[in-house]
Amino acid sequence: MCKYFSIDGYWKDDQTEFSECIVKEYDDSEETEERDNLIFYYGLSENEIKDAIASPDENGLEFVITSYKEINF
Repeated sequence: MCKYFSIDGYWKDDQTEFSECIVKEYDDSEETEERDNLIFYYGLSENEIKDAIASPDENGLEFVITSYKEINF
């Protein structure tokens, strides 16, 4: 079963903060177009999120994750 997470953080380029953005472990065909539009980012597992928090400059993302929680979506 695929997990969903709510993340808080900011964009690396201009430091603009964001909160409660939905991240999904991977892209699949489960989503409807409406629900797909609510997903901020695909392809981050919980371990990858933890690594991104621990090493924000080494993750290759355009944003920094400052906190997360698993959600039911």
